[in-house]
Amino acid sequence: MALHAAAPACAVFCRLPSPSPSHAGSRRSLPAVASPRGVVSAAPLRTRAVPTKAIVNSDGIPETSDSPHVVCFGELLIDFVPTVNGVSLAEAPAFKKAPGGAPANVAVGIARLGGSSAFIGKVGDDEFGYMLADILKQNNVNNQGLLFDPHARTALAFVSLRSDGEREFMFYRNPSADMLLEEKELDLDLIRKAKIFHHGSISLITEPCKTAHIAAARAAKDAGVLVSYDPNLRLSLWSSPEDARDGILSVWRTADIFKVSEEEVSFLTNGEDPYDDAVVKKLMHSNLKLLLVTEGPDGCRYYSKVILQL
Repeated sequence: MALHAAAPACAVFCRLPSPSPSHAGSRRSLPAVASPRGVVSAAPLRTRAVPTKAIVNSDGIPETSDSPHVVCFGELLIDFVPTVNGVSLAEAPAFKKAPGGAPANVAVGIARLGGSSAFIGKVGDDEFGYMLADILKQNNVNNQGLLFDPHARTALAFVSLRSDGEREFMFYRNPSADMLLEEKELDLDLIRKAKIFHHGSISLITEPCKTAHIAAARAAKDAGVLVSYDPNLRLSLWSSPEDARDGILSVWRTADIFKVSEEEVSFLTNGEDPYDDAVVKKLMHSNLKLLLVTEGPDGCRYYSKVILQL
């Protein structure tokens, strides 16, 4: 069954305008708890939670941003996109910057739809990191779980959509701050109080973030939080296709909701037909409540145990 909904959250986030020159990168725009640049704290810097409107839970009790409904974990970075459409990275005459990172896209999309969301991750203690923290705040995303690393830069990615419809990616992460998040730095209370924990696979590629990622997902699962998983395959970041497949599937069985593209279905099933229901069923497991297969502009298909039993 195809679902034709509004633009995906990534489109909402990636097209946000950058802060004005008087605001961008200003340390004064950050909460008072953040130390000045260049001062190395015993632990990475942390921004303060953003106040948002109260939401009433099923018991009629108001909830605030202290207990966001959805906590998103993973990468937050700067995308550089060509100033003209339909060109390769090499052909681009110039680039413009835009906030990016799939888990952060989801957090912003949820907040823009009136939901309560938070983001957990790490950026550099640099101008791009400040800009991204401010953009989360401007969009009513709780950013108390966002850390600043004084020893690494915010991740950068050059992204283009060529005239033949193929996408190109070039990443600068050697290593970037998002790769250096440690388990001891996690805000586990934020995760345990959520209704949904959403994550991807990029932060499973390297240590120490891999261990932190697994610990965050485990904390959510142990607390009875619904786990949503969107692999967001970026093959060029992995050492090999085999490592990518194994890494993505390593946390697959913890998911209650699993969202994949048709290309990812084919990749995870070793090249099988993503339009064949029998192939898609291979990505169901005993605890999975909902499987979503996106088809770009054609919407998406969804599968559940009830549907598969009909």
